[in-house]
Amino acid sequence: MNIRKVKLKPGFALMELGGEFCIFDERDSQNGSLDGLPSVNEICIFLWNSLERGAGVEELITLLSEEKSIDEEDARLELEEFLAKLIHGNVVEING
Repeated sequence: MNIRKVKLKPGFALMELGGEFCIFDERDSQNGSLDGLPSVNEICIFLWNSLERGAGVEELITLLSEEKSIDEEDARLELEEFLAKLIHGNVVEING
């Protein structure tokens, strides 16, 4: 992954709906979750919250590895999968 900095775009929120967490566009008058971003799991919630605090990519990998007791390679794969969803949903700004 050549991405160093990821920033959440304004107007998106992680919300609980019916016991599941989903990413919503706050500007959506229909209050629906984003296409291609179904409910997110515990790791995605952790990563989202870390992004909100301004964590960079390498910091996210380290934090995830420590928080979930997984090796850094698995943490990197989890992060890449989550970022791919966010990029596809146009939820983040990327700086390579």
